[in-house]
Amino acid sequence: MKMKRAGGVLAAVFAAAALPIVVASPASAAQRDCQYVVFDAGYTVGPKVQAACKFGATILHPGAFHGCYVSLVDIGVRDEIASRACSEAARA
Repeated sequence: MKMKRAGGVLAAVFAAAALPIVVASPASAAQRDCQYVVFDAGYTVGPKVQAACKFGATILHPGAFHGCYVSLVDIGVRDEIASRACSEAARA
């Protein structure tokens, strides 16, 4: 009986550890793509760019693209770069 319980606990711990990795992967990849577009255009990728791209990669938020775009433009990223970066973030 103790072996079944230990196996169940081990399975639950594994599932709890793996869930954030599985759930976060697409958004994280989209966020990195967004940041790369900004970096490739010659801008420094700091906390504000990271936050904008992270918000842009929010799958279930209807204003994610707009929020990403406005945040990037507000910190001085050119319109066309912000648009392309946030489009990458929205690809999740």
